[in-house]
Amino acid sequence: MPHSNQTIKPSNNPSWTVPSPEAWSAVAADIAPMLRPGSILALSGPLGAGKTTFVQALAAMLGASRNPKSPTFTMLRTYVVDYHGVTRLLHLDAYRIENEADLLPLDLDEELLESGTILIIEWPEKMPGWLAKHPHQTLEIKIDGEGRRAEIA
Repeated sequence: MPHSNQTIKPSNNPSWTVPSPEAWSAVAADIAPMLRPGSILALSGPLGAGKTTFVQALAAMLGASRNPKSPTFTMLRTYVVDYHGVTRLLHLDAYRIENEADLLPLDLDEELLESGTILIIEWPEKMPGWLAKHPHQTLEIKIDGEGRRAEIA
């Protein structure tokens, strides 16, 4: 039985109620097994929804030795992980992208070719053209009172 601080996952639906920041670790535990080298996970949600907090929980679940920071000013950060063939987590924050041409210097296609790499994208709405060409999953995060709702869309 879940404690009040744990995430509650409905049995037939890939969605979660996240009552506290600490509860993102349970969401990460459910999503981590879905990720394979080459996976792209887009995180959609308003400012303050918990996207970076989720990435921190996911990186910890994947065995990262460093705690991710928001890459808003650097746009892309890389973390070494070790989880069932996934050895590298790329964390992209597209918030400051004004034009998809801003992605070119990041060479994301080449980065994804490196063995064991997964890509997590905050603010995927800023790069619809690139995402349309790449298979990906989206985790939609909504603010729900003091907590959050997260759903694979």
